[in-house]
Amino acid sequence: MTIHLPPGFHIRLARPDDGALLLDVMLRCWTGTVASNSSAYRETAESIARQLERGGGAIVFEGEAPVGGGRFYPVPGPPSDPREWVEIKRVGILKSHRKTGLGGPLVETLENEVRVRGFAGAQLGVRHDQPRLVAFWASLGYELADDVTLHTVNPLTPTPTFMRKRF
Repeated sequence: MTIHLPPGFHIRLARPDDGALLLDVMLRCWTGTVASNSSAYRETAESIARQLERGGGAIVFEGEAPVGGGRFYPVPGPPSDPREWVEIKRVGILKSHRKTGLGGPLVETLENEVRVRGFAGAQLGVRHDQPRLVAFWASLGYELADDVTLHTVNPLTPTPTFMRKRF
């Protein structure tokens, strides 16, 4: 499957040893955009590496510089579907590179890897203070759902808007 990116950019799948790289790019993407009570700020390179061993991720580069990334992790799917699903999480693009057409290809890369591994679909939670992201995910085929199980639940924040996409 061909993923279309603007010239000068490429995406590669993350390896377990990319924990520190994904932490760094996530923090640079999220700081100043995502509230400080996000559970993302409590992650470490080691915790991300452990998640990558069971799940996966992808990193967007401009040349050799990382400008975005995202991850996925296995979770239960809808109660009526016994197959394993994934939670897509920590997707972000640097502020300087937003609105340049990188978010969709990043998610498409994650979804392609999820499909290759045989997962039934993907689900996610959009923070209550990021409502504009609901439209972004809807544009990629995600639908509102009220029975999503997330890998990481943050007790410090209101319940997110849950979304799901079946493959």
